[in-house]
Amino acid sequence: MAQPPFFAAALLAAGIFAATLLAGPAMAQMSLGNRDPVLLTAGSLSYDQNLGIVTARDNVELAQEGRTLLADTVSYSERDGKVTASGNVSIMQDDGTVLFADYVELTDGMRNGFIRDIGILLSDNSRAAAASATRTGGNKTVMNKAVYTSCTLCAADPTKAPLWQLKGERVTHDEQEQQITYQDATLEMFGIPVLYTPYFSHPDPTVRRKSGFLSPSASTNNYFGVAMRTPYYYVIDDSADLTLTPQYSTKEGAFLMGEYRQRTAKGELRMDASVTRAHVRNNNGDRTEDEYFRGHLRADGIFRNSSDLTYGFNLFRSSDDTYLSRYQIPDRGNNNVLTSRLFAENINNRSFMAANAYSFQGLRSTDVPGLTPFVVPLLDYSYIGQPGAYGGRWAIDSSLAALYRTGGTDSRRLSTTVSWSQPYFAPSGEVYTATALLKTDGYWVNELQDRPYLATNEADTQFAGRAIPMLALDWRYPLVRDSGSIRQLVEPIVGVVLAPYGGNPRSIPNEDSLSFEFDETNLFAFNRFPGSDRVDGGPKLNYALRSAVYGSRGGYSEVLVGQSYRLKSDDTFGPGTGISEQMSDYVARITISPNEYLTFTDRLRISPNSQSEVQRQEISLGIGPKASRLTLSYADIANNTFTGDIGEREAVSGTFKARLGQFWNFEARHIRDLGERGGSLLNFLGLRYTDECFDIMFFAERTFTVNRDVQPATTFGLRFRLANFN
Repeated sequence: MAQPPFFAAALLAAGIFAATLLAGPAMAQMSLGNRDPVLLTAGSLSYDQNLGIVTARDNVELAQEGRTLLADTVSYSERDGKVTASGNVSIMQDDGTVLFADYVELTDGMRNGFIRDIGILLSDNSRAAAASATRTGGNKTVMNKAVYTSCTLCAADPTKAPLWQLKGERVTHDEQEQQITYQDATLEMFGIPVLYTPYFSHPDPTVRRKSGFLSPSASTNNYFGVAMRTPYYYVIDDSADLTLTPQYSTKEGAFLMGEYRQRTAKGELRMDASVTRAHVRNNNGDRTEDEYFRGHLRADGIFRNSSDLTYGFNLFRSSDDTYLSRYQIPDRGNNNVLTSRLFAENINNRSFMAANAYSFQGLRSTDVPGLTPFVVPLLDYSYIGQPGAYGGRWAIDSSLAALYRTGGTDSRRLSTTVSWSQPYFAPSGEVYTATALLKTDGYWVNELQDRPYLATNEADTQFAGRAIPMLALDWRYPLVRDSGSIRQLVEPIVGVVLAPYGGNPRSIPNEDSLSFEFDETNLFAFNRFPGSDRVDGGPKLNYALRSAVYGSRGGYSEVLVGQSYRLKSDDTFGPGTGISEQMSDYVARITISPNEYLTFTDRLRISPNSQSEVQRQEISLGIGPKASRLTLSYADIANNTFTGDIGEREAVSGTFKARLGQFWNFEARHIRDLGERGGSLLNFLGLRYTDECFDIMFFAERTFTVNRDVQPATTFGLRFRLANFN
């Protein structure tokens, strides 16, 4: 947590310390005890033997250890050890801080003293001033009638009040406690007092982390009414802290969220949780008189026992399906499923081993807890051999997975893939890669249920196995030509995969290959399914053409178009996937980025029929510099019956961010469903002002989501923070 800098009091102490440079005999270079020598220049030097006073006059300058003192007159009394500096006194610290004063007087071995008419310019350009200050005990400074601001003074009229300033009748800096306290403190905005407190305290700038309140925020919407949040930051020790964020709203009462963070020599731990007692709402969002507890718990830990071994856990649970959405708690990923995991990973030279255990919480209304699996364990092992004499190498991938359900199918799977790959670079520039692999799987299944992807009602425990060999040859011929500052590339790509048909008996459940998308990223994959439970069998021919243009200044454009052909249709993928027929859909990716001000990407899947219908399209467009950037995205997804729960989707979203002058920033976001029964999903407007004085942000947000008790809502929010006070 960033701390507010100590203004006048801390710098007074620094200034008094710098003034100790005055002690010593009248000579151009002198030494004070064990400290570095003092360099002294002055228009004249005099010594009064009767009084024992050394006096330097006219443009006096003293320098030591990066500090410099300037004054009209400096004197040192040998009898009482008193040092005085007067007339245009200024002291520059090695951190860039400058202290101005009319008169400085030091006593008691330079540990205590008095200073009058102080003005301070801090290294971050903030300013402070005080009528006078005294220092006692060598570690406590008291300032009278002090004022501090981080605002830059008006150039035309420096006497004009800054945008804000903090005044204190009495300000005390205790260096031992590293604390600054104010008595009778007043916050002024535009010269007008807006807040008074008889007592105010904060840590001095030597403290990197200190317990205290953070900036509050306020919002209002039709669910919470008016809501206020005031976080409190608590430092536990040097490696751990806790932030508590209570919220009170006029319609839903109290809500408390906490975040715990800890970093150790071997890793880090982060936890957050929240709890509230809220009114039960029906599916129309109407509040009832009943109340119940709602909340969430999330914890993430990652640790390293050595350079090879990493282990940790992720825990995420919510009291109910809609709580996270209602209280706007970010889920950092899939908002339909909460994932908890234990894991350990080891990377050793050319091998990788991982052990995982998973638990899930579904948040959709159609999720059935009894059918949600536990995965204990999931073991993975991979090994890549050293290249042989001709560049060929062996690879092994093996996994063991066990899934359990309280009300559905249980399965255990052992899978191993052994492969050998041999590249060849022809003198003509052609690149060949030959691959041979054998995939073997063994399954033990209990209570196989009738599900969309399983056409059987068998309930007995059974064993199923398979062995799938594959041979593949990949050919690429990159043709490159340089033309001035432009480099052109044309690369035809052809891949042939030979594999037996089938390989997906009904006795093998599909657990890890439910989600499937055919696109340019898996066009040349041996198995286009993302997991191990389904295989892409049968001979097939894959081909594509890639063309690109690269500029010398980083701009480029690229086009890739490809298709897959198989000897006969395969209903494993199902209609709508784009790859079930002999001739697959065309897949394409178009990227245009001539410079940093324009980025365009279009990913397409087009049916090969005479109408060339677009089955899937994703477009992203970025226009403008960082200071004024428009980002647009469009997605059109045709119905995919493979998973059965996606359906046809078409949506567009846009974000515009602009810097309006030196201090203002504007942001607008819009998400819209373009389906038949679609409409707006999100509208957001935000306006932020940030300068050296303060940071203020106002936003308005309208959500149109309907999910049981989550109903459309309009939220207005305000956050205000004074600079240097977080």
